[in-house]
Amino acid sequence: MKALLDFIPLIAFFIAARTHGILAAAGALLVATLIIYAIHFIRQKGKFEKQQWVVLLLTIVFCGGTLLLRDDIYLRWKSPIINGIFALTLVVSVAIDKPLMQLAMKDVFSLSVRGWKKLTLVWAVFFAMMAVLHYITAFTMSDEAWINFKTYGWIPIMLVFVIAQFAVLKNHLNPALTDKTAK
Repeated sequence: MKALLDFIPLIAFFIAARTHGILAAAGALLVATLIIYAIHFIRQKGKFEKQQWVVLLLTIVFCGGTLLLRDDIYLRWKSPIINGIFALTLVVSVAIDKPLMQLAMKDVFSLSVRGWKKLTLVWAVFFAMMAVLHYITAFTMSDEAWINFKTYGWIPIMLVFVIAQFAVLKNHLNPALTDKTAK
């Protein structure tokens, strides 16, 4: 449910961009994000996860800057910066021996410390690649190409990556998940 809610701001952005332009899309993205994050805040009993704080704050800053200064350059920087922050955070977590993917997926996979570090670095590379792709579409392509990629172009890339991760890691599923008698 949470993941589905997170698509609503993208849908609002896409519709507003197609019908009223990029500045309207920035407003729609900002308003939809604030509404969805209010719902998350209530459903999560007054708490946000760290990545939710990053997305929320950067959305407010970049959409707000776009609207206040009437310049879409700020909105164009939002996705490359968010993905870059995620990549950097994952790399730092490995460097300090606290791979974040272990915290996020320890109930799903059983990996060695080395395995968790590798997985975390693979995700860091993925987010770095997504930052570059968002940058390229935002600053070298037409507005239409950028809007399309920002809204839904990244989704097939993410799906292929996640499916590939599960294919590679299927032999490392947590035994509690694969045990038919476990409840």
